[in-house]
Amino acid sequence: MSRSRTMSRTKFAVLFVAILCVTPARQETARATDLSGVYFGGNFGRSRDEYGTGTLDSELDAQAKSAGDTASYSRKSVQRLSDVWWADAGYFFTPYVALDAAFIRLGQVRYVAVGKVTNSAGSEFLSSSTEVASRGAALSVILRLPLVEAFEVDLRLGDYLGKASSDNGLTVGANREYQPVSKSGSSLLAGVGGAYNIDGHWSVRLDYLRVNDTGNSASTGKFSVNLTTLGASFTF
Repeated sequence: MSRSRTMSRTKFAVLFVAILCVTPARQETARATDLSGVYFGGNFGRSRDEYGTGTLDSELDAQAKSAGDTASYSRKSVQRLSDVWWADAGYFFTPYVALDAAFIRLGQVRYVAVGKVTNSAGSEFLSSSTEVASRGAALSVILRLPLVEAFEVDLRLGDYLGKASSDNGLTVGANREYQPVSKSGSSLLAGVGGAYNIDGHWSVRLDYLRVNDTGNSASTGKFSVNLTTLGASFTF
């Protein structure tokens, strides 16, 4: 992870701490049941991705076998953690029910396998790398449950219409092939979150989301994402 990304996340966290500490000192907190109408917001956080790497190994083994070769691996690595963000807007028809539209930039997973290809002529270096990411729009229903004066929890259920992109690189000896593929599709989105309402209109949020099987195909693989984010929203 680069130093600049680390500093950006640190500044982001300091900003929300400042909102929590300074704003309530200026005005009284708002009741969760008082917030309804149009809102907009944004979240930033981290994701842990699930990806079926076994499918990639099977495809590579099948390609080697069809050419009369044998593929073997000495090292495999998977990078599953990455940054995520989303921006959303919606409308609370009542203090308890809202319709939310969002654009989400999900995380990415990177898989690398290194080994060799062996045939009757000898062995050659083998390296296979795959990077999968997804982004797209989501439409969700939010159910809000106020617990105390300024704190609420909510449930989110919706549809994520995203585009999963897979960048595949294969090196055998001195030869290298590169094949980008992508697939758009609909996926189930579900989540739970909590918010602390301050200053009459602002809320600071913590959310967990699960996007299931986005881009699930032979070309992009099975890609699911679990993400935890911190964010803020403003209700008019």
